[in-house]
Amino acid sequence: MSSLVAICNTCPIPDALEARQSCLNLVPMRRFPGWKRSLPMVQSQTSQAPPSRSSEAVETFFPCRFFYTLYGRNQPRDTIVCRSCPHWFPRPPRELIPDYWPETQKMLRVVNGGESTLGPPTGFYSSAPQRPPGKPLWQWLREKVHL
Repeated sequence: MSSLVAICNTCPIPDALEARQSCLNLVPMRRFPGWKRSLPMVQSQTSQAPPSRSSEAVETFFPCRFFYTLYGRNQPRDTIVCRSCPHWFPRPPRELIPDYWPETQKMLRVVNGGESTLGPPTGFYSSAPQRPPGKPLWQWLREKVHL
């Protein structure tokens, strides 16, 4: 029980959410050892399970709805990046934030490496149709424009 209390008391998320710079787009999360979906369980006094290792620390992340795809698995560990954000908006109660829990679950999958943030290739060169060799450019363009 004391390890669970220690984990909960060291959580920086409540302080971050009560801070003045807390934003609508901030979605804080914690990842427990082993990246399991379940929360840590309190072991009974009669259980012979070995005590948890101190090397298994709980990780805290502060991803943003706008920028979590840029960071991938390396999400911010504090709210310093929020201080100069151009998309800052005062944080309302959690119940008023649309799609809060589905978005949080998606961000946790990204942090855990279960989902990629890379989309299909974009840009002029990667999606542009290639001109067949030996065909003059003007003929190829005339076919594409349908003149």
